[in-house]
Amino acid sequence: MILKLSIKNYILIEELYVDFKEGFSALTGETGAGKSIILGALNLISGSRVDHQIVGSKNEKCIVEGEFLISETLADFFDYHDLDFDDHTILRREILLNGKSRAFINDSPVKLDIIKSLSEKLINVHSQNHSHILSNNNLYYDLLDSYAGQVNTIKEYKKYFSNYTKINKEIHFIQDKKIEFLKNLEYNRFLYNEIEQLDLREGEEILLEEKFNSLKNFDKIKSLLDEFNSLSLIQDETINERISKISNTINKIGSLSIDFESFSKRFDYINLEMEDLFTSISNYMNDLSFDQENFEKIQSRLYKINDLEKKHGLSSIKELIDKKNELKVFIDDSSKFDEKINSLNKNLNDLKIKMLELSKTISTKRIASIKMIQSEIMIAFEKLALKNSKVIFNLNETVDFNENGINNLQVLFSSNNNSKALNLSKVASGGEKSRILFALKSILAKKVNLPTLVFDEIDSGTSGEIANSIGGMMKVMGKKIQILSITHLAQVASKADHHYKVFKSSINNKVVTNINKLDNSERVEEIALMISGENVTESAINQASELLK
Repeated sequence: MILKLSIKNYILIEELYVDFKEGFSALTGETGAGKSIILGALNLISGSRVDHQIVGSKNEKCIVEGEFLISETLADFFDYHDLDFDDHTILRREILLNGKSRAFINDSPVKLDIIKSLSEKLINVHSQNHSHILSNNNLYYDLLDSYAGQVNTIKEYKKYFSNYTKINKEIHFIQDKKIEFLKNLEYNRFLYNEIEQLDLREGEEILLEEKFNSLKNFDKIKSLLDEFNSLSLIQDETINERISKISNTINKIGSLSIDFESFSKRFDYINLEMEDLFTSISNYMNDLSFDQENFEKIQSRLYKINDLEKKHGLSSIKELIDKKNELKVFIDDSSKFDEKINSLNKNLNDLKIKMLELSKTISTKRIASIKMIQSEIMIAFEKLALKNSKVIFNLNETVDFNENGINNLQVLFSSNNNSKALNLSKVASGGEKSRILFALKSILAKKVNLPTLVFDEIDSGTSGEIANSIGGMMKVMGKKIQILSITHLAQVASKADHHYKVFKSSINNKVVTNINKLDNSERVEEIALMISGENVTESAINQASELLK
């Protein structure tokens, strides 16, 4: 229930505070006094969209704040949206001068759809303009299930249905992914084979390039070796032979002079090194040959490796090997799609068994509750001058599951015994729709803890006995839930547990809207005013007192 409403700088309201009570409260006042402004403020904290023109004359933002008493059953909502739960929860909207708005729940900023989702569980506005609700079958399912005493069963079914929907979506997602995968499978397999056939070894590109460069420069190397041979000859004697002779001479000197012995050892080392070097070069020259086939083979392999690296945007054989392994994993994943789909289908079938059992029970109980509900509706209709009107529930079972089980519900309306029953949302007039919806909610309120109901002049166009019935029904509803009714009828206002008057006043040449909670004497005066108009008569006062009794 709503405990407090605070409004600042909203159209004609500079600053207004209202403390609401449990039960049935009536809001009255002259036409244009600002009752619709207060309703608009309630709509704001319910998440409705705003127009910057609602910001008042003060050069500051508009703030509407409502404090609600809520139950622990909403704790999951707060956990899901990562909000602090408090049984005294405050919903706030702030509208800036440029029309931009911000929403808060317990001082935490939230998106508009979150405050809207929460407010739907806390407050429900009912007016002739809101009679489109009659086309929402959830209202009728709630009515059937509350009378069938299976609200908890429905909650259990809806949990199953939520999982059922998620699994179905997941199956379709994987199936689409599999189709897309299969489209690319052959191409990816080709890419894999292309790399696999090269039998790549990490680091081999260095060896290949070295061999390739040697073969590519064969002629230059051979020419330079020939030049080396020419330079190494001194009068038909090689440098190596000449150094060997010099080394022998040095050795002879070293045997004769201790001072020369170290030079002798150094020449021995040079001589050995030169012999080994010239032998190695000689062997290299003897083995040196150009293999055209091997050259072309190495060249072709390097070209293939380079082409593949460019194709995949890579820069080394290691990266190509990694790409091959990645493609292998991708190709091997083809079987995993079917494994996942089969697993999900098994879960889906298990859910179907549970859902079918529950939905059959739900459907049977709904059918059994229809006569009772229709009887209650007829009683309510008689009070609301809808005598001989009927609401007919056509409930059929379907093959497919939906959020309400396996039922397909059609609600028809017949205004009299001779008229054909047609779709309720299409055939009833505006006034009829409003009274029908009121009747349905009054019946639903007997079984379900509805949110605070705000009735906006739904008694418009009625008077006398009908107005008296509407007021009486609201009073009964108020014993179980909080009712706020904006009304122009004395018969309705007199039935209220609490009475608030909305009025305009002039302060510093400015017209502002205010609201006061009336005491008993003030109520008599206000109801008398509603009966007789501006000139309150003694008769009107007596009539008002009688109504209040």
